[in-house]
Amino acid sequence: MSYTTLQRNLEKIIKDRNYQITELERKSGLKKNNIYNILKGISKKPSAELLQTVADALGVTVKDLYNPSVEIRGYLSNDDFELIEKILKNIIEEVKNLKLKVTEVDLINIILEVFNYSKLEPKKELDKRFINWILHQRIQKK
Repeated sequence: MSYTTLQRNLEKIIKDRNYQITELERKSGLKKNNIYNILKGISKKPSAELLQTVADALGVTVKDLYNPSVEIRGYLSNDDFELIEKILKNIIEEVKNLKLKVTEVDLINIILEVFNYSKLEPKKELDKRFINWILHQRIQKK
């Protein structure tokens, strides 16, 4: 069986976000096997409504699901915003405590690096040791 762009993108997004198919179906309010049927090619032309529901649950657009060259990046969730808020607070505290000079670009890059690292953690928890380490690697003292 040859995969369609829809199947390939959908499978990649589900895997990248560590979803189980049944979990995603439940989260999006779909019937059992709706997503499975798309992935296995059973549902060859899913409805626009079904695709929109799946895209919304994954934080992407329907266009993203069909785009063969798109790099799939989801929208930020409320949990992501809470994590970013914690990261920013901790970085600011450390910069002040250590009396570091930080440019706008450095700050944004550090926030992004800590955010991406933290999202890899099973509980998506903030690792203060990583923040301290990254600041020492990237920033000079005043």
